[in-house]
Amino acid sequence: MNIIVNVAIYQAVWFLCVLGETRGAGLALLLLGLHLFLSPVPMLDLKMMGLLLLAGLGIDGILHTLGFFSFNAAARPIPFWLLVIWLALAILPHHSLAWLKSRVLLSAFLGALGGPLAYWAGVRLGVAYFNWSLPASLGLLAIIWALLWPAVMFLASMDHAPGASAAGKK
Repeated sequence: MNIIVNVAIYQAVWFLCVLGETRGAGLALLLLGLHLFLSPVPMLDLKMMGLLLLAGLGIDGILHTLGFFSFNAAARPIPFWLLVIWLALAILPHHSLAWLKSRVLLSAFLGALGGPLAYWAGVRLGVAYFNWSLPASLGLLAIIWALLWPAVMFLASMDHAPGASAAGKK
């Protein structure tokens, strides 16, 4: 799969979900379907989608229940559009982020940076609200994502597909 297409689909899904919430999530699912159609490793992508869907339900569900953040619409454990973002995140490890599979410290650093920034962007766009101070919110998210992303990349590195290179291309 072309890395640019992979990143573009992820970013389009993120913006559709954040800006359109549940309305945008339907179109976003179509884009994820397109990704699976184009992917040389759709079964690995589906496996990662299942894992990250569960992770998202657990992590964001617990944070939401604890009052860490809230959303525009009442949803338990988390809004549908946020679940779709977790699904979209799962299309990256075997494609555009495949180069991170053996780089644990870099994965932790990028997780600690990228995870909180994505949440903060959603807050800035008005789709969610931190109920803690900004430094405490970003700090907790940095810790969570510094642990989560290397684990995701480790699990992705354990997946093997005939004909798929380390970069996830055909």
